[in-house]
Amino acid sequence: MELNNLAFVIWMKKVVGPINKIKFNHLCLIMLTLAICVQRLTIAVGNMFYAFAIIFFTIDTYRRYRSGEHLFLSKQIKRYFLVYIFFALMILPSAIFSLNPGYSFSKYVDYFVLRFIVLIMLIFLKIDNEAIKKALFFFIAFMAIDGLVTLAERFITQAPRAQGLGDGWLRHASIVATIFPASIILWISQRKYFLSKNWMLLCSVCIVLGAIASGTRSSWVGILSVMPFVLYQGAKWSPKKYFALLAILICIAGVIVMTPPLHQRAVSIVNITTDRSNGDRVEAWKSAAVMVQDKPVIGYGILQGGKVYLQNYRTAADTQGLGHFHNIYVQTAVDSGLLGFIGLMTFIVYSLWMFRRWNYPYILIGFCAWIGFIIVGFFDYTWGMSAAVKTLWFVTGCSLRLHDA
Repeated sequence: MELNNLAFVIWMKKVVGPINKIKFNHLCLIMLTLAICVQRLTIAVGNMFYAFAIIFFTIDTYRRYRSGEHLFLSKQIKRYFLVYIFFALMILPSAIFSLNPGYSFSKYVDYFVLRFIVLIMLIFLKIDNEAIKKALFFFIAFMAIDGLVTLAERFITQAPRAQGLGDGWLRHASIVATIFPASIILWISQRKYFLSKNWMLLCSVCIVLGAIASGTRSSWVGILSVMPFVLYQGAKWSPKKYFALLAILICIAGVIVMTPPLHQRAVSIVNITTDRSNGDRVEAWKSAAVMVQDKPVIGYGILQGGKVYLQNYRTAADTQGLGHFHNIYVQTAVDSGLLGFIGLMTFIVYSLWMFRRWNYPYILIGFCAWIGFIIVGFFDYTWGMSAAVKTLWFVTGCSLRLHDA
């Protein structure tokens, strides 16, 4: 009997020994980065990578806990989590007292728990900062390749718009507006990084060309919205690169002006008469104001406002019959009432305030990522896009980790 027990112990050591040597923290970061990259290309594979990242993170955290390690959070991160909890609690009533509680609550868990794990993993993961930098660069490089593929697709198919590596133009727009600032800020900043800064410039140009080829106007506006902040700080860091960047922007603007389809697309951004993509949204927003007045406190429930709008509030002026309001602020006010809207705006303002020290490159990256995200949010319900929100948390997490270093 004792021999059998001894043999079992020896066998367990042979099995557990190699497992203990596995670096689950590195596997977690690899899986998370792959998930963020491919989520627009294939959501099934992206979710699979994401699930593995969560599993590896759980194992690594448990091993650290068993070893007696204490997890530390800075005061800044603790305050940020508290503000996020406030935001989540302000939305919660609209999930519980929804017109369809089961559906709304499942979406609530997805929005505020499952996607937020991206930031939690990046904050708590015990891994060197060089690995975080490489993960961020890998994602930037992937989006640059996506941009080149989108550009090639536009030329080959001669279609007015191109998809690139995946589907969903508005998802692509939000992702581009969120990650583009990182590439150009890493190039123009004074710090030295693990790879030549010129690669960052090349990546940023490819991302912009992809945005132009996609024909998604919200991505153009999102990119332009961050440029004043980049140029302002870039002039302090490197006047030469500041003027070089200005010249590149002028050239890109010239290409858009000289290309009739692109010029027409750019002009249509402010067209709310003949362009029904814009006009119908405005009409839906007008009806949304009435809906908020009718149910102002907790709204109709997460993702229920669009259904009520089509049934009771849509006017003939909305020619398409929009199923949702294509605006994160309007959608939140309708779905979650003034409580949810206050929670959303509080969290956005605090996020921008947290990234207010622009003289640090990674802080500026975090700030501009949020600017790009909230600007695209004027054109679509970005908070409801899993790929867009996970990208935001990924860039936010990288910025916080690398700035603290």
